[in-house]
Order: sequence, then structure tokens, then C-alpha cells
Amino acid sequence: MRGMLRSSAKLIILGVGLAALAASAETAGPPSTSQPRAYLLRNVRIWDGRGEEVSAGELLVVGNRIQSVSRGRIAPSPELHAVTIDGGGRVLTPGFIDAHVHMTSVLPRQQQQESDPVYIAALEIRGAEQALLRGFTTQRDVAGAVFGLKQAIDDGYAVGPRIYAAGAALSQTAGHGDDRHYTDPPKWLGGGLTYDERTGMSVIADGVPQVLAAAREQMGHGAAMIKVMASGGAASEFDPIEITEYTLDELKAAVDVAASFGTYVTVHSYNSASTRRAIEAGVRCIEHGHLIDEPTMKLIADRGIFLSTNIVVYEVPPVGISERQRAKFLQVQAATDAMMKLAKKYHVKLGFGTDLIYGLDNKARENREFTLRERWFSPVEILRQATSGNAELLAMSGPRNPYPGKLGVIEEGAYADVLLINGEPLKDITILEHPADALALIMKDGKIFKNQLAPASRGP
Repeated sequence: MRGMLRSSAKLIILGVGLAALAASAETAGPPSTSQPRAYLLRNVRIWDGRGEEVSAGELLVVGNRIQSVSRGRIAPSPELHAVTIDGGGRVLTPGFIDAHVHMTSVLPRQQQQESDPVYIAALEIRGAEQALLRGFTTQRDVAGAVFGLKQAIDDGYAVGPRIYAAGAALSQTAGHGDDRHYTDPPKWLGGGLTYDERTGMSVIADGVPQVLAAAREQMGHGAAMIKVMASGGAASEFDPIEITEYTLDELKAAVDVAASFGTYVTVHSYNSASTRRAIEAGVRCIEHGHLIDEPTMKLIADRGIFLSTNIVVYEVPPVGISERQRAKFLQVQAATDAMMKLAKKYHVKLGFGTDLIYGLDNKARENREFTLRERWFSPVEILRQATSGNAELLAMSGPRNPYPGKLGVIEEGAYADVLLINGEPLKDITILEHPADALALIMKDGKIFKNQLAPASRGP
């Protein structure tokens, strides 16, 4: 039954005309022909997602892939009917990737629990479109029932980023994903499913057999990776951040399931003890990590483990949370500077995530993550984190990768996820905080979803 209500709501919403929305999003395209669509982007300065500088060149997109990148002129075959776009000397970059989102958290928690699921589904679809228009062509959803939303986007019925979905996060009783009120009885005393279980945000699983079953269930839904709650959290009410959650054997059970499907486990973990236990179990990515000490950070670096962390979500505690939750948000906020300095010192593989929850207004702050990271990193380092760096994390899904191809880079054969930027992001990263002004063109999968440039011309 878990997730069925949300899935039904999505189907209702999708039946009222979203195909027209997706079709109208593209502002320019080739004439009707059997050939795939093609675009030639000229007069651009290309940053490839890895290097230190931009270089003048041209880019040819055919279908949903980059066919050619050149510092000189590209002469596409006339049969392609390529649409030529003059970039006006703008910087061209890969589309951005957010490694930590919750696309189903579209309202303040109490309001979400009381709202019609069709209304919630409509907001999820709207939120996906808004994320794409902020330049995020890919998002990694690390807890939530987004499989239907992902399918709708992939099939062209809705507009939004590519989605790497973990499905429901695994939580122990009284763990970060256990959203029961303290007066609610547990299942073994007659309690039912929690709200988060009914809507596919989390599943409570205690002991190795339940963890095995819960992890397998997520893989059966099509998860790209498995998410496990390994420590207390800031947004939850009753579990302190410093506690460890799940035993070593339980964590190993989740890792074994992920490995059997060729993918990995990522864990929600703030403190050193929970992080070390997770690493011993074989996890390959840590979410958050704000309270870990220097030896643990060095261990993360030595093992080549990703630290998928986030800053913007702790800048301003969400409205409507309790004083206990607010205190935990501030605790994490105070620890952020030390964590980032340690991550930089040990050259940790650092993911770019936001974790914004509780409403579309909060999610609209997604691009502020670029500005906040400037305290510790240069603009090019931040851009790498949000493009080729995050793409390396996504690729760890192996055969469970829903988009097996090159992401986060501008090179031949890569997916055509491309941005044209007004201004100089490699010199001033803060311009990206205002995507409506900064992004002149947004292309995802070879389709244009925003174009502020002059009308395109056809042919070479």
C-alpha cells in the first residue's frame, strides 16, 4: 500500500494536459524530419566541467548528445537541418547537478500531512519544472516517492531534471526516519504505518531480516541507490544528532543488498561514530557529515568515499519547526565551517547538495548554495562540485544508473545538458544565485527549455 496514494495522484495530474506543457517548453527546434534535432552553438566560451578556464569554441548537439566540441568552426551536415544559436560570447557550462534533494517535500510538514494528495502532486510537478529553470538538469533524490515523477519527466509528460531516486530511506525505530508522535504505538503494539511510510519518504525496518526486505523493496521499485539513516537528524524531533543508528550488521545487510544489485548505500550521518560504523559496513557516500572530527574526515578521504554535504538548508531554520529542531539546525550551522575546512584539507570528494525541504519557497533558494560555498572554495572548484564531481557520484549506481552516459561535462558523446550564462561564473560564482538573470539558455537532453537569445537561424 505504501506509495500507492501518491502514485494515483500523479496519474490524475498527468492526465490533465502536462504533455502540452512539456511540448511547449522547447523554444526552438528543427523542421519536421526523420533526422534527430540538431543545434549548433556558436560564439561561446566553453567550460568543460573539469578545467580551470574557458576556451572559445563551438558545440554541435545532435539528438540528446553532444556530437562535436571544437575550438574552430563546425560545419554540420546539411541533412541535419541544424539550428544555429549565437551565444554572443557567453560562457557555456554543463547543466548543474544537485546531489541531495527531496522533491516530494513541497509544503510545511503539518500542511503537507493535511493536504489533498492531488494538490501535493501538482506542487511536485511544478517544483520539478522550477528546479530545471534554475539550471539543475539532474537531481539526486535521497528520500521520497519520486519514481512516478521521474517516469513522467523521462516520458515527456512533465518538465524537470533527470532524477536519481533512492526511494524510501531506511530508518530504525526511533531513528531519523521515524516520524511518529511519541504517543503513537509501535507496530508490534498495534500501530499502523507512519505518514512517511504511507507516502514513501521512509520505511521503518529493525533487525537484519527487515533491513534486507526493505532494501530489496526499494531496488524493486527502481532505486538507483539505497539510503539509510545512520545517525540522528536536524529536521526530526526526538533523535539527537550525536547518536548512532543501526547496528553494524544491519548496515552491512543494506550494503549487501545494494552490492547484489550493482549499486551502493549512502547514509545520513552527522557524527564521527555513526560515520565510522557506516564506513566499516561498506557504504560509499556520507550525507551531511557536519559534526565529524579530523581523523574521520581523513578516513573518508583515504577510502575515497564521497561526502555529499549541504550548506544552504542550515542558513535559515525553516518556519514552523519546534525549538528542539531549531536548536539542532543551529548546532549543525555552527559546525559547518570546521567540516568544510577539513574536507578541503584532505581533498575529500565533496558533493554539491542543498537538502531544502518544507515548501517550494524554500527550494527556490537552491542556487544560494553556490554563493555560500565561496567561503571555502574558488568559483571553479564549486562549479566542479556541481557538475563533473557530482556526476562521478551518480555514476556509482553502476548498472542501476538510469541514465548510463556522461553527465556533468562538455565533451563528445556526453548528454546534451547545457547552460549559457550571462556574466563570468568562473570569476564571480554569486551571479548563479539569481538564475532568472544569469541563465540565458537551458538545454536538457538536447531540448531547449529556456532561451533568452535572439531567434535562432537554420543551417550552417
